[in-house]
Amino acid sequence: MQINQSRSTPTPQAKADLHIHSDQSDGLFSYKKIIDYSIKIGLKAISITDHDNISALGKTEKYAKDNGLEFIPGIEISAKTRNVDLHMLGYFIDYDNKSLVDYINLFQNERIKRAEKMVKRLNNCAIPLSFEAVRECAQNGSIGRPHIAGALLKEGLIDNYQEAFNKYIGDGRPCEVPKYKITPQEAIALINRAGGICILAHPGEDVNDAGIYDLIKVGLDGIETIHPRHTQKQVNFFRNIVNRYNLIETGGSDCHGKYNNDIFIGRMNVPYAFVEKMKERLGY
Repeated sequence: MQINQSRSTPTPQAKADLHIHSDQSDGLFSYKKIIDYSIKIGLKAISITDHDNISALGKTEKYAKDNGLEFIPGIEISAKTRNVDLHMLGYFIDYDNKSLVDYINLFQNERIKRAEKMVKRLNNCAIPLSFEAVRECAQNGSIGRPHIAGALLKEGLIDNYQEAFNKYIGDGRPCEVPKYKITPQEAIALINRAGGICILAHPGEDVNDAGIYDLIKVGLDGIETIHPRHTQKQVNFFRNIVNRYNLIETGGSDCHGKYNNDIFIGRMNVPYAFVEKMKERLGY
């Protein structure tokens, strides 16, 4: 008897990756490589969520559409409350929104000032790094600590990449300068004004119950439950909060480049159903 394969073989679950960084912030890959690889491994949808940067979104959206991949314009905004650094993910944002564009322009200028101050502190510590070397390392991306570390390594001023953070520019180190940040409430409002929904990125152990509840009170739409740094216990904990307060659940690889020779995009088993829930919330 012939078996009906369409009934006996389960349909593979459609997958997404909603947390990817491009070379326009601190990622390694261009938007084209991200899209091409995502298609190659069979993802149904992705989002590029560069740190405080939207410059990749327009061209990525067009390239993804031309190649049949669903693309969700995103961003990861730096925020701070009660001396805790938070990252707020925005999805389905209008990247031409004036308030968002004005904020990004302000933040990019603050990033440059911060990098210049760190280079000056390195020089005061007898590390002869030029700001031009940092700019060259960043190319067209948002200048940040990874580019300073990369420039130090390229110039032969350190023995390995991590040494830059451990000795000089990591949190609490002598050449570190705090990043410009807004409050979580301001980040939520900014994302909402741009037509998007706001998700707390990788809360892990950094945000306690009270902190999450405070964010919910000021308009948080959801929590990134699936993340490489989350244990299964943490996933379950945050998922319970999502269900209790009718929030949106998201997840992603947080890919910045290769890790142990693995590109890592699509490795976190994020169901496409998360995207459908976001669309429902936005009335799409």
